[in-house]
Amino acid sequence: MKPIATFYQRDVFPLIPETLGVQFVDRPTGKAVIFNKNQHVALVGNKVNSFYLLPGGGIDKDEGVRDGIIRECLEETGCSVELDRFLGIIEDYRNRDKTHCISHCYTANVISKNEKLNLTPDEKKNGMHVIWVTLNEAVRILDVEIDDLRKGNVQFYNTGFNILRDSIFLNEAQKIIQ
Repeated sequence: MKPIATFYQRDVFPLIPETLGVQFVDRPTGKAVIFNKNQHVALVGNKVNSFYLLPGGGIDKDEGVRDGIIRECLEETGCSVELDRFLGIIEDYRNRDKTHCISHCYTANVISKNEKLNLTPDEKKNGMHVIWVTLNEAVRILDVEIDDLRKGNVQFYNTGFNILRDSIFLNEAQKIIQ
């Protein structure tokens, strides 16, 4: 399947010099635009920075993409979800980490809320939390983050890539929902 977007370090951090000859390792990831019963979507943030992103993360070696997305949503939002519409794949190449991220994204609906997040020790230490906002507000939040990225105000390397990726996925969701 052809990705809806592919970007490189120069697209995210144009002032960082390119490293030639990088041997990238594939890393499948999954993201979800989760809708609750009020048609609000989940964004996850932390206390280390002021940015919000879609729930999701790395797909484990022994699981399929869909199962990995469902697991990540439960861990990061405390919600069991049912995947709905496939939004697409975004690929990015992260020179610093020598990683070729292949991110799959779906819309999803909350089927039950467990209330308890199942966070990694780093996520707990960083104060990961969830907010629920309208789809339009989520797009607006990511638009502000894209503006911060373009102005050079995003210092966290992976966060820069994630902001760009999640903004594209939210815009794809907005196209099919509205």
